[in-house]
Amino acid sequence: MTNDFPPRLGGINYLVDQIMRRFRPGEVTIFASTYPGAREFDATYPHEVIRLSTTMMLPTPGVRRRLHAELRARRPDIVLFGAIWPLGHMGPGVQRKLGIPYAGLTHGLELTAARIPGLLARIGREARFVTAGSVWTRTRLEKAFRRVGDMPIVASGIDTSVFTPAVSDAMVRERHALGAAPVICCVSRLVARKGQDMLIKALPSIARSVPEVRLLIVGIGPHDHALRALAQQTGVSDRVIFAGAASYADLPAYFRAGNVFAMPCRARWFGLDVEALGAVFLQGAAVGRPVIVGRSGGAPEAVRDGETGLLVDPHSVVDIAAACTSLLTNTTRAAEMGAAGARWVHTEWTWEVQAERLRQLLLNSVR
Repeated sequence: MTNDFPPRLGGINYLVDQIMRRFRPGEVTIFASTYPGAREFDATYPHEVIRLSTTMMLPTPGVRRRLHAELRARRPDIVLFGAIWPLGHMGPGVQRKLGIPYAGLTHGLELTAARIPGLLARIGREARFVTAGSVWTRTRLEKAFRRVGDMPIVASGIDTSVFTPAVSDAMVRERHALGAAPVICCVSRLVARKGQDMLIKALPSIARSVPEVRLLIVGIGPHDHALRALAQQTGVSDRVIFAGAASYADLPAYFRAGNVFAMPCRARWFGLDVEALGAVFLQGAAVGRPVIVGRSGGAPEAVRDGETGLLVDPHSVVDIAAACTSLLTNTTRAAEMGAAGARWVHTEWTWEVQAERLRQLLLNSVR
């Protein structure tokens, strides 16, 4: 059961979709909210998709009645909430009235809910299992769910058939007239937390050691105008390429076009706005590029510092500039980090690995 499901776009939607696709066709039934294009999407999906005629399901009496009716008709082994809050509030009732156990995944929204004492306790206490997306999120959620020491990790995966070092960056370099210039790439929404502004501020210092350097910013978002203005004010507008949104099919080439992938993400709003993990770091590593990661939330878990990339202080222009410069000038070290990152991601961060973890949790919960 999930609100987060394609064709709606977003990280949780993609995660739920990709993991469910790794289950055998027909093994799963999806109960989801609707979204424009849903009929066409569902027609080719490998599992049955039941859509409630609303764009946002909440644990209301009407949604509960519909869910119970579908569960009575199908008698599944277990109900899995794609994001356990807030829909997971229906879990205890499903278990008590229908005798069907439940479990759930957590992402970022639960971090906010965990700040309200007692809100998540019953959901977590009665669930067969509750997963965390990273070690960092687990440490902040396990007490709220009353599951200290009992929150397995099911994280974002990477499609390693698409994100591979063999991908060519020629199309991207030609499209944006990059030529053979050294490129720092950042792929993300243009929001304050992601740190594109700090990369722009670091460019003058980087350019003193790497005169031809370019910064390729890929993505859209509310900070687009502010970032363009900052590039003008900093005197580096000729070095910054705003590529806009890129299609999923083109993303691997954009990551590969950067000699370095950098996103110095940072926590904001007293820790309410924070990076839970950062799949973009894993995507950058998967195509064989070293990654520069801001110390924010669970983001450090997406890099092996000094081996697949570098951790930086996201509030320090000096630290960010030094990391970028070191990898752009020491191409041998950058290549070694990129190769190490690709090996790591292609071994431990595939969707197949994440789906198998979830499958085993589900099987163990219904035996």
